[in-house]
Amino acid sequence: MGVRNFLIGFTVGVVGGASLSVMNAPQSGKALTNSLKENSGTIKSSTNQVKEEINNIKESVLRAKHETSNINDLTDEVKVLVDNFKTDINPNVNNLKDDITAVQNSVEDIQHAFDKPEKK
Repeated sequence: MGVRNFLIGFTVGVVGGASLSVMNAPQSGKALTNSLKENSGTIKSSTNQVKEEINNIKESVLRAKHETSNINDLTDEVKVLVDNFKTDINPNVNNLKDDITAVQNSVEDIQHAFDKPEKK
């Protein structure tokens, strides 16, 4: 809303300033009429240009809004994928921990077997 209000204010200011400068210029009636005709074309052109800029800004905002929603969707998808990965990998992690514990126990058993003095 801030950009729109700024552009409307800018347009009103340009139109008002142009109108005041034309009205306050010391000219004859015919010259003033010609000047108004010339300036009205300029004012219309400026107004059309401002309208076009407003439309461009509006399109940019809509595109940014759409892209933001796409990013939110992607973020949600990534969260689901990570959760699924964690769920899938947890049994494997637990199995690996059990296997590591079993290997450590075997290593300790072997060390104890070698540490015991042989009986003759």
